[in-house]
Amino acid sequence: MERDRYDELETPEHRLAKALGKVQLRPYYWSKPTNENLTENLDGEDATRHYYASETETLVRRLQGTKLEHWFRGPTPDTIATDGEGFPPVQVIARELRSKTFKYLRLKRDDSTEVTKDPSLRVLIAAANGNGFVNDAAKNLKYKPFYDDGDIPTGQNLTHHLRKSSRESVMRMFREANEQLFKIAARYDYFPEDAEVAIDITHWPFYGDSESDEYIRRTKPGRNYSWAWKYITLAVVGTDTPLILVVLLVRDKSKASKYIRWMLRLSRQHVDIGRVYLDAGTEFYNSDTISTIKHFLNGMARTDLRSSYYSYGVGNLDEDSYYAVGLESDKTVKLRNSGANEPMDDYTYFYTNLHPEEVPPEELGKAYRRRWGIETDFRKIKRDFLAKSGSKNPALRAFYFNFAAHPFNIWTVTNILRAEETGEDLSEGKQVTAGELMQAIEDDPRDLQIPTEPPKTRQVFEDIFDADWAPSDAD
Repeated sequence: MERDRYDELETPEHRLAKALGKVQLRPYYWSKPTNENLTENLDGEDATRHYYASETETLVRRLQGTKLEHWFRGPTPDTIATDGEGFPPVQVIARELRSKTFKYLRLKRDDSTEVTKDPSLRVLIAAANGNGFVNDAAKNLKYKPFYDDGDIPTGQNLTHHLRKSSRESVMRMFREANEQLFKIAARYDYFPEDAEVAIDITHWPFYGDSESDEYIRRTKPGRNYSWAWKYITLAVVGTDTPLILVVLLVRDKSKASKYIRWMLRLSRQHVDIGRVYLDAGTEFYNSDTISTIKHFLNGMARTDLRSSYYSYGVGNLDEDSYYAVGLESDKTVKLRNSGANEPMDDYTYFYTNLHPEEVPPEELGKAYRRRWGIETDFRKIKRDFLAKSGSKNPALRAFYFNFAAHPFNIWTVTNILRAEETGEDLSEGKQVTAGELMQAIEDDPRDLQIPTEPPKTRQVFEDIFDADWAPSDAD
C-alpha cells in the first residue's frame, strides 16, 4: 500500500509499539514499485516484515534512557543501524556470502514445505552460536521480532530432512558451497603461490552406545572421552586466516593414503601445494601414506630447540631420503623439577623428507609452527561453529560438521573482505570475531529467499576419483 495511507492511521511510534514481535499486525503490504529504496524490491509480506524489523530496532534504540524504555525489549547488538545508512558491514558481508553459498545446501524437501530455506539453516546457526541443540535453538528463534509463529521449523523437522542426504551428497553440496568462498579468496590473492596445507584428524566426542554405529571409533588413551566420530581435514595454513578445503568423515584408518591422495587432488583445483604437514599419529606415518605425499612432509618443531638428524626409513622407504629429527625441548626441561628418567624424554621427534642441509631445524621449526594454528581453529570450530548432537546417524553427523566448517570459512572470507574495505592488515588480528559473525547471521531480519534446490553447476568432482576409489570408500 502507499506510505501516506499508513500515516493516516496512527503515529509511527504507536504503530511500532503495537507491532513489536507482531509483524503481521495489519493486512496491508507494500507493492514492488513503492519500496525500491526500502527493501531492495522485496514483495508483499516480506517487505512489510523487513520494514517492521528495521523500524522496531530504530524505535527501541531511540527510547533507551527515556521513561518508555521499560516497555520494550533490549535492542539487538550491532544489528541494525539507526543513522539511516542501513545494516552494519559485518551483517551485510555475511548476508552476501550466505546468499552465494547456502543455495547449494540441499534439504530435500517437497513443494508442500511452508518454511523457507534460510530460517531452516538459521536454526543450525543459532544452535552453534548458543552451543546447543537444534530443538532448543528452533524454539528460541521464534522469539526474534522478525519471525512469526510457523516461520521456523522444529528441530525434529529439520533433522528429518537432513537425514535424507547421504554422506557423499553432503560432501558434494558443501564442496559446491565452499567453492564460492574459495573463488572470492583467490580474487583477493589469498592463496600463496606455493601453499602450505595441513592434514589432521579431528575428533567429535561421542558419549552414547559405542556399538550403535560403525563410524564411532575408539580414541587414544589419555583423552577425557573414549569414543568419537573422526574427520580427516585438509586446510590451508601459513596464512593469517586459514581456510578448510576438505572435510571427510572416515572409519577405516588403513585407507589413510587413499583419503590423502583424494584430498590433495581435490584441493589442487584451488591451490598450488608446496608443502604438506601431517598431524602426529600412526594413521599417517606408514610407507603408503608417506609415499603418497609428493611434496614435503614435516613434523613438529620449535625455533628455540636444539636438534639432531638421523637417517631413518619407514617401511619400504629409502632411509637415505627420510630423516627422524629429535629436538630437545627447553620448555619440557624447565617444567620438570628433576632429571628425566630417560634422556630421550626431553626430545620431540618428527619425520621429514627435507634434507638437513636444505632446511636447518630452526627454519623447519619456524615453518611448522604456522600449521599449529589450525589445531586451535578446530577447537574454535567445535566451540563456536558446531551445534550439539546426540545422533547416531553418520550422514547427519557429516552434515553438522561440514556445516560448522562452512561458517568458519565464511568467517575467514568475511575478514578478508573487511580488511580490503578498511585497509587493515590481517596479520595484526581479525577484525571480526567468530561470535560477532554468528550473532550477525542469527540476528539478520532478512529472509534471503534461498532457492530450495541450487542451480545446476559444473561437476566439482570431475576427474578427481581414481578408478578404484570414491567417497563411499570412506566406509
